[in-house]
Amino acid sequence: MFNKSVLQTLCVVLLPAALIITGACGEKAGGLREQADAPLASQPAASADKNPRTGDASAISASFSKPEPERTPVLTKKAPQHTLSDIDVLIDVGHGGIDGGAVHGGLLEKDINLAIARQTYTALTQQGYRVVLNRDKDYALSDDNKWLNTRSRHIRDLAQRMQMANDIKPKILISLHVNSALNRSKKGPIVLHQNNPGSLLLATQLQEHLNSTTRTSFMPMVGKTYYLLKRTKCPSVIIEVGFITNVEDRTRMTDPTGQRQIAHGIRDGVTSYLTQSGTLPSTQKSHDSEH
Repeated sequence: MFNKSVLQTLCVVLLPAALIITGACGEKAGGLREQADAPLASQPAASADKNPRTGDASAISASFSKPEPERTPVLTKKAPQHTLSDIDVLIDVGHGGIDGGAVHGGLLEKDINLAIARQTYTALTQQGYRVVLNRDKDYALSDDNKWLNTRSRHIRDLAQRMQMANDIKPKILISLHVNSALNRSKKGPIVLHQNNPGSLLLATQLQEHLNSTTRTSFMPMVGKTYYLLKRTKCPSVIIEVGFITNVEDRTRMTDPTGQRQIAHGIRDGVTSYLTQSGTLPSTQKSHDSEH
C-alpha cells in the first residue's frame, strides 16, 4: 500500500476502465496521473534475433539478466510500491527516453512501441478491461529507479518495470517490443513466454490472433533468459510485434490502420486467454451482454 508521504506526491485518477502509470505530480513513472483519453499515436519507433531491450537476443543474458561485473546491484532503500486493484492487463511499453531500442533510418523502436501500446490500451479499454500503461510518454523508466544501487541503467530500467508489475499484480503482463534481423525478409510477430502453463496459454492465444492478423505462422517461444519473464509473478509475455528491418512489417507498425490491426489482435488474444483461464472480468461480461 502507498504510505501517506507517497500518496501526497501522487496524482491518482480512474478512467472508465483503465489507469495509466506515469508522472507523479511532476515526476515520471513513480505514480499515477489522470489521462482523460489515451491519444492514438501513429509516430514511429526489433526477435528471436533481437533482445527486446537492445536489439540482440544473444546479448540478453550478459547485458540485462546479470548485474555489472564490477558491482553487484544492492538495494539502497526499499522499492516504492505501486498499488492498484483488479487490473486485468499491464502493458509494458519497451524502451523510452535515452533508450531508443532498435533503429531503422529515422525510425526508433521506442516510438513504435508507444504508438502500438496506446492503440492496444484503447482497444482493451473499449472492450471493458481495466488496463495500465507503465509509460505514456517518451521517457526512461530507469530515471524513476532510486532504490537499486547499480551503475547499469538497463538493470534499473528493467527492475523498475518488474517492481511495478509485482506491486500492481495484474492478471497478465504484455511487454511490447519490435524485432530486427540481418535478413530483411524475416517478418511477423513473435510471442515469448515464461516456462509455465499460464504464460504458455496466454502466448498461444496472442500468437494465434496475431498470426491471423499478419498472415504468418509463428509458434510462441520460451524466453528463458529475459529479465521480466524470469522475475514477474503474473503470467507474462513479450510480444515482438514485427521486424523493423522488413518493409511490410515496418509499414504496418508505423501506419495507424496497421497499428490498430495489431492492437485488435492483442485484444482478441487477451479475451481468448481470459475466457479459457476462467478469469474473464465482470466488466467484460457486462460489455459482451450489451452487444
